[in-house]
Amino acid sequence: MAAVGAGIIGVALAREITRRFPDAEVTVLDRADRVAAAQSGHTAGIVHAGLTEAPGTLEAKLARRGLELLIPYAAGQGIALRECGQLVIAQDTDEVERLEDLLTRAEKTGVPGVRVVDRAEMREIEPQARGVQALYSPHTAITDYRSLAEALAADVREAGGRFRFGTEVTGIDVMSNEVRVRARNAPTDDEDGSESSETGYSTDLETMPGERPHTDDDQVVDRPRTYRGDDGEPQVEAGRGGRGGRLGEELHRRFGDKDWFRSAEDKIDEWTGTKPVDRNRPTPPAEFDAGVFDLVFVAVGLQSDRLAAAAGLDPEPRVVPFASSYSQLVLPAAEAVHGIIGSVPDPDDPLEETMLVRTVDGALLLGPTTHIALGRNAGSARDIDFGDLGSSFGFSGFWKFAKRNVRSAAEGVRSATSTSALVERIRRFAPDLDTAEMTAGPRGIRAATIDAKGDLVTGLTVTTRGRLTQVRSVPASGATMALAIAEHIVERAQAATGR
Repeated sequence: MAAVGAGIIGVALAREITRRFPDAEVTVLDRADRVAAAQSGHTAGIVHAGLTEAPGTLEAKLARRGLELLIPYAAGQGIALRECGQLVIAQDTDEVERLEDLLTRAEKTGVPGVRVVDRAEMREIEPQARGVQALYSPHTAITDYRSLAEALAADVREAGGRFRFGTEVTGIDVMSNEVRVRARNAPTDDEDGSESSETGYSTDLETMPGERPHTDDDQVVDRPRTYRGDDGEPQVEAGRGGRGGRLGEELHRRFGDKDWFRSAEDKIDEWTGTKPVDRNRPTPPAEFDAGVFDLVFVAVGLQSDRLAAAAGLDPEPRVVPFASSYSQLVLPAAEAVHGIIGSVPDPDDPLEETMLVRTVDGALLLGPTTHIALGRNAGSARDIDFGDLGSSFGFSGFWKFAKRNVRSAAEGVRSATSTSALVERIRRFAPDLDTAEMTAGPRGIRAATIDAKGDLVTGLTVTTRGRLTQVRSVPASGATMALAIAEHIVERAQAATGR
């Protein structure tokens, strides 16, 4: 059996397979060189209490079950988990109404201890907090999801499973009683900046002899490609740096007169001017047969729509990558906030979010700034893959989504290019917080799953074909639900196949 993807959902699936099928040989394949290299390793670490899940839904059930499984597992593994509490703060009367709806929903789903607090009690809980009213969830916690993913991976290894890192799955052939997986060695950047494809290996989590240690600035570079839009016309040739094709024309037509667009464009020009396109990119490595398996589970996040299409499944909903970056304060300035302070979720503006999160290592994360990413595998803000951008901009559902979220998208770009804009957002919730020593914090790429109507897919979406099961989208609190999601999916696959 195989799990494709070594993020927290993928390794949780692999662990659940070993628990239900003790005699199974389990292989985990991932294009990166370690566990939790993408979304799972770049979160704020919030253990969600289930405040936003709709009562009676599968997601509400998974939220509760996820906590039941996660908390004792973290304790048993010695993974840091701190119950710090969360304040969701309303700043005006419209937000107060949404706050009351949130309270009703949380009470119906059984979130323990949740209540509305006034300004005085708000300040007793978090002296820095300011607002009209707040929802308080005393049992919301924080943890280290990368450590959690590594612990799950260790369980898989102890059960006899193996990890094949540096292995990018490119095709999946579903047959009557088995699934064939095709792959290629994933190219990575060498220290001198050139690309190498000599990274396909089968190993545990330790560094291989002769392999350079991984850093957070490392990245996996995708092969050159051309994506096509809804009209079938090539949108733009892939690659890094520079403008080209219809992508630039389309962006200029839609946003060329906007100040935020000109600012972002100037920044991209600055970056690409210092990182020109490599015109001598190597030929992509050849595909090879990665194995035939009784059951295959795919949880690849940012690449889920592409692998779905490669397996003959519906390519929609599509993935649109968004960069999500935090700034941070370290001790002693971080001590000003004890737990989590956040804005009221707006269903009509899902990209608009402000959080102050005190992490398990004592830092205070501020943000996030969220805007469309320049590539699905962008290791830094300067990495641009116009193939990925063309894939997003060639999808009509993206433009329908963007039309409804122009304001928050513009605010995200403004905050990303202006420290003062981020500080302005933070001070709405903590006006007296000293941000003088604020520095860059963690940055990650998150997968926004969008359907053809332009709606953001927020629930758990799973598609199956024979003995293939693919996770297409997970809730925003998917890391908290990871063990419960794995339990649910493997149980369903087991029932469907009669194993």
